[in-house]
Amino acid sequence: MKQLCKAAGKFLLFHKTRHLFLIIGVTLGVALIIAIQVLIASIEASNEIAIKEQYGDYDLVVGYQTAEKSVSAGEIEEMENLESVEKTTRFLYPYLDKESEMNMLGEPIYAGFENEELAFEYPVVSLAKGAFPQKEEVLVSSQYAKQHQLEIGSTVKMKFPPNGTKEVTISGFTVDNQALSNMAIFDYEWLQEATSNENHTTAVIIQLDNHENKQMVINQLRQINPDFFIDSRSEIDKERENIGGIGPVIQGLNIAIYLVSALIIISTMRMSVQEKQKELATLRILGFERKHIYCLVLIESLILGFISLVAGLIIGILLPVGALDLFIDRMNVGHGVIIFPWSDLLMNLGIFSLVILFSSLVPAYQASLAPPVVAYRGSTKVQALSKRYTVISIAISLVTAVAYLINVYFIQSKSMFVINGVLFIVCAFTSIPLMFAFSVKLLDWIAKFIRIPVEFLLAARNLLRQLNRNVQLSAIFTIGIVITVIGMVILTTIKDETTDMIKENNPNDLRVISVASELAEGFPYSFYEKVEKDPDLEAFYYTNEVVFLIENLPPNKRELSEVVLGISGTDLQHSFDSGSIKTDGLSTPEEMSENGVMLTEQTADEYGFNIGDTIIVNVSEDFNELDEKEFVVEGIITDTEHIGDADYHFFTTRENMKAMFGIDTLYQVEMNILHGDKKEKVKSIQALLQDPAYSNTILYSRAEELTELEQQFLQRVFLLYLAVAMIIIFTVIGLMNSTASSIKERLKELSMLRVLGSTKKRLLSLLLMEGALLTTTAGVLAIGLSTLSAYCFIQGLDANTFAVLPKLLLGLFFLSPLIGLGAVLIPAKLATRLDLMKGMRE
Repeated sequence: MKQLCKAAGKFLLFHKTRHLFLIIGVTLGVALIIAIQVLIASIEASNEIAIKEQYGDYDLVVGYQTAEKSVSAGEIEEMENLESVEKTTRFLYPYLDKESEMNMLGEPIYAGFENEELAFEYPVVSLAKGAFPQKEEVLVSSQYAKQHQLEIGSTVKMKFPPNGTKEVTISGFTVDNQALSNMAIFDYEWLQEATSNENHTTAVIIQLDNHENKQMVINQLRQINPDFFIDSRSEIDKERENIGGIGPVIQGLNIAIYLVSALIIISTMRMSVQEKQKELATLRILGFERKHIYCLVLIESLILGFISLVAGLIIGILLPVGALDLFIDRMNVGHGVIIFPWSDLLMNLGIFSLVILFSSLVPAYQASLAPPVVAYRGSTKVQALSKRYTVISIAISLVTAVAYLINVYFIQSKSMFVINGVLFIVCAFTSIPLMFAFSVKLLDWIAKFIRIPVEFLLAARNLLRQLNRNVQLSAIFTIGIVITVIGMVILTTIKDETTDMIKENNPNDLRVISVASELAEGFPYSFYEKVEKDPDLEAFYYTNEVVFLIENLPPNKRELSEVVLGISGTDLQHSFDSGSIKTDGLSTPEEMSENGVMLTEQTADEYGFNIGDTIIVNVSEDFNELDEKEFVVEGIITDTEHIGDADYHFFTTRENMKAMFGIDTLYQVEMNILHGDKKEKVKSIQALLQDPAYSNTILYSRAEELTELEQQFLQRVFLLYLAVAMIIIFTVIGLMNSTASSIKERLKELSMLRVLGSTKKRLLSLLLMEGALLTTTAGVLAIGLSTLSAYCFIQGLDANTFAVLPKLLLGLFFLSPLIGLGAVLIPAKLATRLDLMKGMRE
């Protein structure tokens, strides 16, 4: 074994340049995997810090949205005893949903919190100056203090129904924030006593030991009390999913890097073995057995692999330190912290070690098979495309094509489309030798009609001359093309589909919506009156709705089971003005009768209603009881683009909703920004919503959601292109190695060409064309088949669109030969400077 290790060491030094390229290639693969693991872990940690700072370090709020109900002490104890619950804190809103009843509409919003660390994570509790309130103390906003000329230590009389007025001391001021300007924070227990709400808790703030256990805890809370309102903080989960969704992309890229690194090791070591045939044959003649040759080459490969692992680990750990800011910026995360996930790193190093081991077995086994005499003579059989392989490859291609056509025209199965996609990827690799042979035939055929430089024809034949080596290098390049095309097509299609869905579900720029359901009390109509006055805004309101059961379906529709629809009030003047309502003589909404309604075309067609029909409905909350009303269809809305989710709804005027059902509050207001700076308009709407009258609303911005979607898309594209760039580097390294090895093997042949009159320029052209033809042939095949594969995967995902990406495909087409030219340029230049006589003697 000691002699084998010494011999392996000498062989390593004998081919220093080639082995250096192998080490660089594998090191880059290891470094990329390690660096990405560290960066993703760091970004997840940084994202978690940013989330906690922005939203607060708690996971759930459990309780009620009204002061009429309370979380009992027993229920709180059960919550605290749940396995995944780490901390809890209680709070009280004594007048929530009772402001009118208690005559508190003009007063600040009272809230009582416990003086605990977790309470300060809740957005309402903040302390800019002073101290947390104790008994008979209050924490107010600086804006409230200025209005009432108060300072810390000042006293103020405040109402505490049903217990009259009490004098309290200002303990401090909250952080300046419009959302907190109308809040008054008290000590939890004292506020219970002051408002006669002893043992009353509105809700409980919960912090978990691990946010991944949230859904499990929610299920447990439902078992404690199914009537609980649970704020699961979905906006935080969405932020986490933005980063967490990158995980599958990273796993896929890791697999590609493992495969490419294996091909680099196999191809480079096979070249090394090919060049060391005489040395290995000499060892065999001197008494080395096949197992000794096998171990020698294996030890050589493993030494190179170990060096690559160590170098890759060091670079992979150091790289994130310098690149973290770039990744943080790309991932749109506000903080930067380095995290080393050692368990994941060790697992990936273990996988890479196995890849290196198994990749080393192939050249070692092939080296042990060569007979000593043949190896010593250096006679190598010119590689050729076997008939057996040709038949198998053509059969695979035909089966793939037939399966695809059968599925497209007959079966149309989504799972079969996925299988078709995988088969097309297989064809992209199995058809590489056939593509080389086809390129030779094609150039020979073209040469019959057009004069082609002899370098082109020789370069094409050399693709087949060293077939195995060229196929391995082409496979590396093909992996890069396949990942790029399929990855970009799927990512772009998903982005386009999601964008269309967002625009379809949200046809307007902004939406102010009640936090309660459509059936509960909403927010005042005064909000619409304020925004409607702004000439830069186009606004549409929708009142809270009533659900009803249709009692008299037309005869031809009575096969339908119970039909439950909803009715809400809106400003129908827009539809009248745009001519998108068919009526029987009406010209304005004011002309509608008290029970007149409008239907969309789809709703009218679905249920067989026409203008003038009378619809009898049951509007009782319990459909087992009867509370009949009659609606008269007075118009059909033909264009519902501005309405959004208009199907299966009846529409009437706000006045009619008030007259028929006593509903005068709004569920939502849709707005379009017609002029001016959109960001400023959003800020003005946000400022308007700080009014306590609109505290039960949330603002949705379509532009904000689309921007977030674009950021997520660019994050994944960035990682995709990073991996593809590494694969291209692997291809370049492999081609440089291959060209250098080929030149050494063909030294006598190249020198003979020079002797026969070939100039340095023509020799350079020949070598450059070999590289360009290899990447172009493999590139064209991979582009075509990976596009078909991507189409199949998109069909398997049941997408409505398919992103063709012509710019990407053309870019890859023109980039393919340039990669081949660039990779062989340096070794080709060196080949033209070789000594002719020395080459002839080789």
